[in-house]
Amino acid sequence: MQRGYLDIEQGELVDTYARSAFEDTRRKAEKFGAMGSTLRATKPN
Repeated sequence: MQRGYLDIEQGELVDTYARSAFEDTRRKAEKFGAMGSTLRATKPN
């Protein structure tokens, strides 16, 4: 039996937190260099 995901791809890193409504989140993200990304994968049947 196969488990897990197949064909896993990571998207580009983007500064997703720069537009946060919360100033504290923006400040911490900048301090730690936090970035966001998307993942795409196929789940086997």
